[in-house]
Amino acid sequence: MDFCRTTYHVVQQGDTFYRLAQRYQTTVPDIIRRNPGINPYNLQVGTRLRICNGHENHNNSKEEMDLNNDMRMAWSRHNFWDAMSKISQLYNLANTDAVMERLMQTPEEIASIFAKFYPQSTVNQLQQLLTEHVRLAGELIAAHKNDSADRMEQVENQLNQNADQTARMLANANANYEYDDLRRMLRKHLELMRNSMMATTNGEHTEAVRMMDENDALLMELADALTNGLVEQFYQR
Repeated sequence: MDFCRTTYHVVQQGDTFYRLAQRYQTTVPDIIRRNPGINPYNLQVGTRLRICNGHENHNNSKEEMDLNNDMRMAWSRHNFWDAMSKISQLYNLANTDAVMERLMQTPEEIASIFAKFYPQSTVNQLQQLLTEHVRLAGELIAAHKNDSADRMEQVENQLNQNADQTARMLANANANYEYDDLRRMLRKHLELMRNSMMATTNGEHTEAVRMMDENDALLMELADALTNGLVEQFYQR
């Protein structure tokens, strides 16, 4: 999926993917790829679609493309090692410590991408928030294994607060970031992470894998949104 200018379209009566592809100068397959879980044959009025707007696209510089690739890779690695750690912890695998150690490196990898643009204090704050997210996710798994519903609810509340703080911190750093959009994506990431964990322990492995794929697509949307914001703020047009 190419880096592009993203438009968010709210479905109106009579909209179809074909008509939207013509309107925004893109293709139906591209709209489908960018909106996993949306049935193209049964669009619901009010649904929010992510569309690569051909009217606004331009020849991105190599520097911008490299930035987007780095951002996507960092978030994809986070999702991969998060999924691996969940499985390792749930089944008490011998590689649990090694996998957790690798997962704990991903906050620094993500935060380091922002180091080119923001003061170190901002980068450190982002890394601390992401590290807290990873730590709390591990505590959520432990509470689930211990069958502690009260502790799970407590940790879930802390995870949601952490997501909100992360979204607010990024929106404060960059006026091109929409707090509500970032909050939505970060909270959806938590929801999918939790639900895939529950599906795994319930033996619903196909559903767990589907949600892991959906989470990866979501984090690619987040990575693209973060890249777009940096390009708008720091690259001259």
